[in-house]
Amino acid sequence: MKRLMAILTAIMPAIAMAAEGEASVAKGLLYLGAGLAIGLAGLGAGVGMGHAVRGTQEGVARNPNAGGRLQTLMFIGLAFIETIALYGLLIAFILLFVV
Repeated sequence: MKRLMAILTAIMPAIAMAAEGEASVAKGLLYLGAGLAIGLAGLGAGVGMGHAVRGTQEGVARNPNAGGRLQTLMFIGLAFIETIALYGLLIAFILLFVV
C-alpha cells in the first residue's frame, strides 16, 4: 500500500500539469495507461489460463475417462479467457490511436 501511495504521489503532479496543457505529459500518461491495460490484461489471462489447465489436468488425473469432456470444456474456457486479453489490447489501441 505504501508503494502504491508513493507511485500515486509521484504521478499526481504530472496529472496536474497535463490538465494545464502539457501535451508531452498527457501523451506519456496515455502511453502509461495503454501499457497498463495490455500488461494487466495479459497477466490476468495468463494466470487464468494456468489455473484452467491445472484444473483440467487434475481432473483427468482423478478420472481419466472424463478426459475428452474436460478438455473440450477447457478449450471453451480458454477461448473466453483469451477474449479478456483481446479486450485489454483493444483498450490499449483506443488509448494510443483514438484519444
